[in-house]
This record gives sequence, structure tokens and C-alpha cells, in this order.
Amino acid sequence: MEYPVGIGEFRVAVAPGILVTRGLGSCVGVILYDADVRLGGLAHIMLPNSRDFLSFNNPYKFADLAIPAIIAEMRTRGARMLRARLVGGARMFANGVTRAGFDIGDRNAVQAKLMLGSLAVPVVGEDLGGSVGRTVLLDIALGRVMVRTVGHGEKTL
Repeated sequence: MEYPVGIGEFRVAVAPGILVTRGLGSCVGVILYDADVRLGGLAHIMLPNSRDFLSFNNPYKFADLAIPAIIAEMRTRGARMLRARLVGGARMFANGVTRAGFDIGDRNAVQAKLMLGSLAVPVVGEDLGGSVGRTVLLDIALGRVMVRTVGHGEKTL
């Protein structure tokens, strides 16, 4: 069964099944997995930091809120040895994004790494940056992460 994860969403599922998110441009997919309990999680992060906004209606589009929430959910469901992979964080608009702090893809990736580090979850693989969109799939039974990149095919991460 395939479980889709949209922008600003996260989902946790047990094997068998495949978690998938599409349209990762500057967004970052945070893929979490615990091999011992065959539990997977996927968050589609849109923005790095909720503190940059006075108000918002979806906390899960922010790395600083979604990552602790998905980790808490996974730990509630038995995860103890989480490992993370990160996908996305592209620079989708080449014109004018070289100004300091404006590259949202890079900022998303940096914040995701900071949050995971602060929560003692190691990043064991990444496919970040560039200027093309990606789709990511987590086969929960195998713990295998597949990344499909526009114009570049598919690879295992």
C-alpha cells in the first residue's frame, strides 16, 4: 500500500507499505526509519522556522515543529533507533536567490539537520541541493529509500 505525504504533512506507518512524497523542490523530505520495529516516517518540510511568522495554521510545514512531532509519534509507536535521510532542498529559482538567507532550500536543509542533531537522530544519507525536483519513496519493509530526480532517473539512498 502506498501512503502519500503532502506538503506540510507527516505520516508514520509500519511495514508493509511505501511512504511517498512528490514535488520536493526547495522543500525537504525528512525520512525516518527504525529497522528493529520496521517503522517509517516521512515529513514534507516547506519552511525552516516557525519563529519567522507571527501566526500560521499548519505547524507541520516547519522543520522546527514537524521534526520533533514526527519523532515523538514514532517513539510512541516503539521506535528507539531512528536514522534519518534528507532529500530535496533545491534552489528552484536561479534569479535573485543568491542573497544571504534567501535560499529557502538550503535553509530548510540546514534547519532539518540542526533539529535532528538536537534530538540525537543521526543523518545517514542525503540527496540535497541542485536545481531539480524530486520524489522520494520509503519502502518500510526493506528500509530502502528511492529518490526519483527530474531528468536524472532513480537512485537508492
